[in-house]
Amino acid sequence: MTTDELKQALSNAVEQAPDATIADAITVYLAAKSMMDAYSAIADDAKKLIADVMAETGDTAIATQAGKVSITAASTSVSYDAKAIDILLRDDPDLAMRLAPYRKESQRAGTMRITGAK
Repeated sequence: MTTDELKQALSNAVEQAPDATIADAITVYLAAKSMMDAYSAIADDAKKLIADVMAETGDTAIATQAGKVSITAASTSVSYDAKAIDILLRDDPDLAMRLAPYRKESQRAGTMRITGAK
């Protein structure tokens, strides 16, 4: 299906009963996702080819008429097991007080998962 056909199918789905609307929307979603996955695979292959050429030439930045590409230097990131540290802080109030200014909490919204029928 083309993107226009997918959009039209989604527009048509709105005018149906809720169960049929959801079924059609899932069908459109899965079809669009399949198309995106196919394009992503091609993009990944193109990216791998660029990386192979850059590794072969030793270049870390290249500019062409089509665009620019650069590779950043490797880096290391550090993380800690928050649950284990929370247990330590629960048992050591002095340590908990000293680390409190550095504690950051954030919330994430729930997500929707869509899968095809089996």
